[in-house]
Amino acid sequence: MASIQIIGGGAIGLLLAGRLAASGVRVCVRTRTRAQADELAALGVTVQSSLGEADVRADVDAAALDDEGAGPVSDTLLAVKQTALTPAFLYRLGTVLPPGASVTAFCNGIGHTDLLAAHLPGRSLFAAVTTEGALRVGTTTVRHTGRGEIRLGPAPLFEPVSADITAGDINVVAPLASMLKQAGFSATLSNDMAQRMLRKLLGNAVVNPLTSLLRVRNGELVRTPERIALMRTLFDETLSVLEALGLERTEGLWEELLDLCARTAANRSSMLQDVLAGRPTEIGAINGAVTRLAAQHGADAPYNESLVALVSAMRGEDREG
Repeated sequence: MASIQIIGGGAIGLLLAGRLAASGVRVCVRTRTRAQADELAALGVTVQSSLGEADVRADVDAAALDDEGAGPVSDTLLAVKQTALTPAFLYRLGTVLPPGASVTAFCNGIGHTDLLAAHLPGRSLFAAVTTEGALRVGTTTVRHTGRGEIRLGPAPLFEPVSADITAGDINVVAPLASMLKQAGFSATLSNDMAQRMLRKLLGNAVVNPLTSLLRVRNGELVRTPERIALMRTLFDETLSVLEALGLERTEGLWEELLDLCARTAANRSSMLQDVLAGRPTEIGAINGAVTRLAAQHGADAPYNESLVALVSAMRGEDREG
């Protein structure tokens, strides 16, 4: 039986765990707290439909990240926010991922692949971006709020890294894509994850901070001309910055963003969920990354900079993330 280790018991981690386990994959969920691991081991994972009805329930193995000997796995999925990638977390990650292991990172923004490469030498690193909508409604329950897609492939590095990191062979991650498809996800392999990550960052930089500040769901962003105009201004500024990093200005990028809001109309963005729950946000890894990239190229990104300050001020966060 195929086995998967999922590090992270948040919305995306539970969604992946529940669907994969229900399809016959043996799943071990590694969580930050032992209490959540104990509940998952006892109750399994429940995936609800968008209407809140139980859709799938599946048994999983579970352990806290600090636990030793969680058992052998063929693949590791890292499903945590960038705010979790602290020095202590990265050190522990290095102890649970043996040399030669492969890890696929489901993280928003950019910068995490460079960080992982620096701290996990000798591992094969892959990246994944997803537009699946998920809302954690309990320690063992997640609501699948919107269908999307998953793209995965060799992880790009956006900064020079001297560590012994193996650029993952796309053939290595092909079985994982097949397992995700079997679990009901739309999963596609890509040899150009840099473009996929930058396109995802472009969308996140518009949707996440604006939904957080306005306290609205994704679909409500396009309800008024004033909101659409604000989205467009932020979109244009962010696109001009990300072009310097290699994002291709192709036709339909703006329409793609509007379509995302329509397809995930009922979703609360991950940043809005964090704000409402009083948790640290990923503003530093998303809009903060845009402002830093702009500065590196001698440009300004005043809208992104203002959003970093505003979202950070809601929790008193360090603006640098």
